[in-house]
Amino acid sequence: MKIAYFGTDFFSISTLKHIVNHPSISHLDIITRLPKPSGRGLKSIKESPLDFEKLKHQYDLAVAVSFGQLIPALFLDTLKYPGLNVHPSLLPKYSGPAPLQRALLNNDKITGVTLQNLHPTHFDKGDILLQETHPIQQNETLLSLSESLANKGGEMLSYCLSNGLFDSSSPNYKTLKPQYPYSYAAKIKPAEREISWSSPSDYVIRQFNTLGPLYTFKPALKKDGSTVHKRIVLDNIVKSNRILSVSDEILPNGTFILGDNDQLDIKCHDSFASVGTIKTEGIGSESPTKFVNSLSKKFGNTENIFISI
Repeated sequence: MKIAYFGTDFFSISTLKHIVNHPSISHLDIITRLPKPSGRGLKSIKESPLDFEKLKHQYDLAVAVSFGQLIPALFLDTLKYPGLNVHPSLLPKYSGPAPLQRALLNNDKITGVTLQNLHPTHFDKGDILLQETHPIQQNETLLSLSESLANKGGEMLSYCLSNGLFDSSSPNYKTLKPQYPYSYAAKIKPAEREISWSSPSDYVIRQFNTLGPLYTFKPALKKDGSTVHKRIVLDNIVKSNRILSVSDEILPNGTFILGDNDQLDIKCHDSFASVGTIKTEGIGSESPTKFVNSLSKKFGNTENIFISI
């Protein structure tokens, strides 16, 4: 069987490893969206369009995993079998481009993987062939969840190929009735990486585990006495060991204190989050101690507080 495998990222590569030596595959082509430099100085990236016309009549089956582009009907119609897609959610829940991130940010306890047919005109609207649940661990990160679900998806894909579940004429072929309500997992916007210090510390940590380095703002005084807000990027965010005291409770959210082991403890709604690396707008990354010791130089005589704007 000749297969065209469409993928673009770590998740698709990890899934691919489970079928690359599958005995049912005689020929396997990996098709990805290759960017190319464009514009003045070749600094911007412009996506190279795929010519599906040239891919017609060459394959028996198409598999799309985290490809991010609709596989058109003009290509799918030339395949011997319906196309397959591995999607890291319990479809139709979290249809869309960011199912892993939405499951983590929403503090879901269960997610999963769905193997579906490729729909010729819409994302994540194909018939469901296989679906398996997966527990989300405490302090799960985007990387750890992606690794787990990619491996599970690869196992499901391999099982599908071994048992002919992709072949609508096979006695093993069946489709499953959706068991979960529809929801859309929208793409992450840059503004979602801003910290709201009125949130519980667990959410701030979950936000970091999902999205990576987050940002906030620190008031700074200019020479003319006016106030500006400098952007601060915070990295290595974990739960603080600092116990919220009675005096801490009255501190404004966003107040920061240099803690033990060169950590910056920051007041959230219910407790403290601890930060290991700080990067101020226009300045490189610093340790908490270096950041605190140079506050007056960078920000003038201002309060030790981060704010949302």
